[in-house]
Amino acid sequence: MGVPTTPGTAADSVLERNNHPSRDGHFVQPALTRSAAARMARDAGFVATFRGNMWASPLYLEKGPAGRGVFFVATTGNDVFALDASTGAVVWTKNIGSAPTATGAGCGSIAPIGIISTPVIDATSRTIYVAGAIGTASIARHEVHALSVDDGGERGGWPVDVSQISAPMAGAAATPGSAAPSMAFSPPPQNQRSALSLVGGILYVAYGGHNGDCGGYHGWVVAIDTSNPSKRGAWASGGQGEGIWAAGGMASDGTGVFATTGNHTPGNQDATRVDSEEVIRITGMATLDRSNKNLFSPTTWSAMDAKDADFGAINPLYVEVPGATPSKLVVALSKDGHMYLLDSQNLGGLGGQVADFMVAQGDMAIHTVPAAYTTAAGTHVIFSTDSGALCPSGMPNGEVVMSVLLSPGAPVAPRTLWCAALVSSNPTSRTGLAGPPAPIATTTDGRSEPVVWFMSNSKLVGVDGESGLVIFNGGPDGDACTNVREWTSPIAVKGRIIVGGDGHLCSWSPH
Repeated sequence: MGVPTTPGTAADSVLERNNHPSRDGHFVQPALTRSAAARMARDAGFVATFRGNMWASPLYLEKGPAGRGVFFVATTGNDVFALDASTGAVVWTKNIGSAPTATGAGCGSIAPIGIISTPVIDATSRTIYVAGAIGTASIARHEVHALSVDDGGERGGWPVDVSQISAPMAGAAATPGSAAPSMAFSPPPQNQRSALSLVGGILYVAYGGHNGDCGGYHGWVVAIDTSNPSKRGAWASGGQGEGIWAAGGMASDGTGVFATTGNHTPGNQDATRVDSEEVIRITGMATLDRSNKNLFSPTTWSAMDAKDADFGAINPLYVEVPGATPSKLVVALSKDGHMYLLDSQNLGGLGGQVADFMVAQGDMAIHTVPAAYTTAAGTHVIFSTDSGALCPSGMPNGEVVMSVLLSPGAPVAPRTLWCAALVSSNPTSRTGLAGPPAPIATTTDGRSEPVVWFMSNSKLVGVDGESGLVIFNGGPDGDACTNVREWTSPIAVKGRIIVGGDGHLCSWSPH
């Protein structure tokens, strides 16, 4: 029978992680009023199953194959599925190559380890871009594929073998008569966890290391010109480690991408920190202008390195705060509970933040994917905490979903607005199941009736975006959505909330 559908527009599509290049995770949904949110229930007629584990978030295209709406999912087995939005039936499937059963680098916790990042869709060219590791017993190479949204066929000139790309070596200058030193991409220790970005026709793909920080990995951003995939560029971090691995990917204001690097890991290759614990702006074909305008590091970067309290666990977020000075900000959260607000036009270099606001205590307090929405009061930044949340008096603390309000002013003034409790399996176990959630927000018109949605264990929860009070608390036990991986986020589509777990999608709507 399926789920009743209504005619939609291209604006209903969800083409990338958290819906927009800013990574704001905000969805305009006129049908999801607060009263409607209280009547949510699982859509029993929607049965969407597929083979494989899903560490990515789902995507949606309103005008998919034969003009029908379809959801796209990607699995660690290197399979991409298009699923009918009404029934959940498989429309097409494509395997991009053998998925390695292990990394081959000596560590890692995902097996098989194929596609673990969220793809990105170019609706104009009707192409979905996916990146995955290829191999058998270990990672032999990393590839980026361009597939037709209509039938899964590979576009001409693709895939791109990232393993054949090199990057200029940071801090090394060319000698007269010779080329600048470069760094080769080493496949086994590199991990492609971050969601893909498509900005101005350039596809940006980031890499970090595996769980356990083994091998000589670096942070990488690879740029591919989608109109001519033979045109490629790359940036690599100067020190060992310094990976870009946050599941939420990189943020953009329309010019290049903002990326956040992790901790430096001294080893056989080097012992010098160059690019750890920093926010960087990458532009064009993966170019970094090493000036304070395009770089930020906290003054505590050395202590963060030593404690593994790194930026790299959390992706940056681009927000605009009406009436504030500066009004265009990059939000950068760290594991140890700091929220740094940066001027997006001038990141500020060492210690050059606009504000440093404490939201939690503890070296491992936060691993999350933030989101944002705007109301008459200002811009709200929402995220989950693992522990130590600094919440308003009388509200839950510890492991929560938190809202920080950025009020207009000069400089912008952050304050914690509310905290909502959640229940999950032990967040320190890092099993990947029912771990820290990634909240999203819906409004009815861009500012009104905000509802924040997140998974709490296997239940969907909706809370009032202005107060944090629970509106919808999961429904009956039969409405549970099992095997949802940490840091994956729901999406909102035409009055429905869609969540992806291993082997299935779950759908809720007002009943």
